[in-house]
Amino acid sequence: MTLSPPRHAASPVPPSPPAGKKKPRRSVGSKVLGGFGEILITLGVLGLLFVVWELWWTGIEAESDRQDSLNEFYANAPEGFPEISPGGEDDEEEGTDSGPTPADFEVCYTLDDGTEIGCAPHMRSQTGPEQIMGTVYAPRLGDTWAAPIRHGTTTNQIDRGGVGHYVHTEFPDEPGNFALAGHRNTNASMLGNQDDLQTGDAIYVVSYDGIYVYEVAERHVVTPQSTEVLASLPGEPGAEAETGVLTFTTCHPMFSNRERLIHHAEIVDFVPIGGQAPDELAHHEYISQLFYTGGEA
Repeated sequence: MTLSPPRHAASPVPPSPPAGKKKPRRSVGSKVLGGFGEILITLGVLGLLFVVWELWWTGIEAESDRQDSLNEFYANAPEGFPEISPGGEDDEEEGTDSGPTPADFEVCYTLDDGTEIGCAPHMRSQTGPEQIMGTVYAPRLGDTWAAPIRHGTTTNQIDRGGVGHYVHTEFPDEPGNFALAGHRNTNASMLGNQDDLQTGDAIYVVSYDGIYVYEVAERHVVTPQSTEVLASLPGEPGAEAETGVLTFTTCHPMFSNRERLIHHAEIVDFVPIGGQAPDELAHHEYISQLFYTGGEA
């Protein structure tokens, strides 16, 4: 007796193709179109990866650099500043809260209302490629928003999670335009929410010389060629400025560099080292190292 193989072991033999019938060949045009399509798909994937890198990864790197720069700025404060009393402390053994003790300062000019604006020798000395001139705070842009200021507007300055000072514009201690540029969509997007600024909002420039206090006065959108917004008296090239102005510039609209979003703010006050920090800044880390953040003076 012979054993038949299991049914599952038997496999049908495919029929042989009819003699003389060949597999159709792709035309040259079909091959070209197919190759072009593959190239487009590859480019699309690479483009998507570039967008992820541009908007996400550069933000992570820049945010890390921003925080390191803030730490560095406050850690390297010059010696000899007034000793800041610990705000809110009232301990017999440690002493009492004695209030602010503003340092003497040299006056560079005076506003029409009599407010004296202090000179900025420390800021002027911090213009090297790796140095931080100061920090800028704009409470409207967030409770934790703080941007290191570097001298210059190249990628070496503004790609590092901060803002850059246009080198041909003035400093805060003189009448004229202290103009700053920052990214809106990449590299930590320091001015990503600049359009949220409203007339009357405060902007604070903190340096080793003191706090220069500004109030937002004007907003407009211009073309990249409209350099008159950087003039000493914005909008009037060649005119002589009588007071200090801070200018923020960033790309506009979002995800485009077709135009520039501009905010001008006018200087209204100056707080010397050791003086009373504005209430809006009291919660920021490190501010208490340079200014008094206790109760009302």
